[in-house]
Amino acid sequence: MIKVKITGKAGTALEQELPTDIHQLYHDIREAGISKPPKNILLHEDKDVDVKLSSDSEIGNRLLRVFSKNDTLADANTVAFAVSTAREEILTELEQNIVHSQYPTKEMLFDDIKTMTQAAGPIKLTFYCPLVGQLDDGEYDEYIDVGSGFLTAYQDQIEQGIADEQAPEIGDMAQYLGDDPGVADKLMSAVWTVEDIDGKLLGRIDCHLKEPLTAEEMADLREEILGQCSDGLGEGFEQRPIDTDEGDLYVSYWNSSDDYFLCTEDELDEYLEPHQGMGGM
Repeated sequence: MIKVKITGKAGTALEQELPTDIHQLYHDIREAGISKPPKNILLHEDKDVDVKLSSDSEIGNRLLRVFSKNDTLADANTVAFAVSTAREEILTELEQNIVHSQYPTKEMLFDDIKTMTQAAGPIKLTFYCPLVGQLDDGEYDEYIDVGSGFLTAYQDQIEQGIADEQAPEIGDMAQYLGDDPGVADKLMSAVWTVEDIDGKLLGRIDCHLKEPLTAEEMADLREEILGQCSDGLGEGFEQRPIDTDEGDLYVSYWNSSDDYFLCTEDELDEYLEPHQGMGGM
């Protein structure tokens, strides 16, 4: 889609087709004698390397216009990845928008891909789960367990943190939930976020579907989401500190207690009722 030629000060050059695996790109750049990682290589006027972008396609050439002077090689790879992995259901409209220069910036491109993908799944299915928080206040060797009231006070920061974890370079989380062919075909988008319900901050997973799921597909999707909460997206997120006035906060979408649940919006009342007393710091 996009071709890049990177030339270092010593004259060594690397030619690569984007998108590619970002870790492989970093390795290839180092093999070419260039020490800068892709996220630090500017597409325009980099003082250490010369970067030339090109494309053999109209779509690719139009995409080159979305990059600003501050965008990097990693950004170019992400843009190429986002377009090349766009769902078939939105591809024609997306390509027409690119051809007609509808995206002055990469951020507008990413936002529109997200909006169109979710619109292509008009059926919304929402799951909820409890959140667990631990605070490192810098004074004790062990983390302090914090309750929902503490988490609610930092809802904006937690929401931004989980949004950052779902950055454009990883694509929509729906692609990681499609072991079942029926789910893979019907599920257009899946987004992890949080919601304050009656003073309790819960994890929320919004799924956008083209068609209703069968009972078996629903069970498979629930299991896949649970896996992401415990070992996938959620595992990565819980290791990233969220800055608060009282120290570093770590938030998990999964825990091993008997109080844990992953339920749909329709099931939520029956899960919240027995746990209204759940509190903490």
